[in-house]
Amino acid sequence: MWNWRDALKNPFMGRNWIDNINDNNDLKIAQQISGLKKQSAEKILKPYLTIQKNNPTSKLNQFIKLTQKDFLEKYQDACKILELITKHPIVSDNFTFYITTFPRCPYFYQRKEIFIYDSIEDYWGMPIDTFLHEGLHFQFIHYWYKNKNSQVSKLKHNDFDYLKEALTVVLDEDLKPIISQPDQGYSSQIEYRKLLHSHWQKHHDFEKLIEYGLSELKM
Repeated sequence: MWNWRDALKNPFMGRNWIDNINDNNDLKIAQQISGLKKQSAEKILKPYLTIQKNNPTSKLNQFIKLTQKDFLEKYQDACKILELITKHPIVSDNFTFYITTFPRCPYFYQRKEIFIYDSIEDYWGMPIDTFLHEGLHFQFIHYWYKNKNSQVSKLKHNDFDYLKEALTVVLDEDLKPIISQPDQGYSSQIEYRKLLHSHWQKHHDFEKLIEYGLSELKM
């Protein structure tokens, strides 16, 4: 319920999250709760989501099974990929994952929590794809943004977000079959991501990619 309410109040990178909804029933609920306070919104949300949670054949419960299978098969390899890309150990050996019914995947760095949207449409890919995307954010935050010796630590928050999201271009075709498809990114970053991906393909050096991303960042 929190993800539904918070997403509708907080656009990100030029994206209004309600535009991600392609299920008519979900869209109707989102429109009903938009602008409502917590208690009023949850009176509508709770019964709607409880039905999905309690139905063994719902999309939500089918996705939970799919996620468990995907993580059992690929999680260890995904962690190794993040270590190889960033040349640093994985930031934690204890992540918490939440399946969400709203098409937004927030994360909480301090608590090592990641939300995964219950969809396998082309844009979202498989569950492990979301972990690679958010896990790369954790690596970037831990080893660069929190590092006072890095130029990244001096970025304004909006510029940090912009660079952080663009760096997911490294999650490309080369990582198949661990990843189901290349990371899509945000439409507001298409040209910037092209520049970064070209650099990555030439050098495959994440540190250099960050330096290049900083030099091309329009601050």
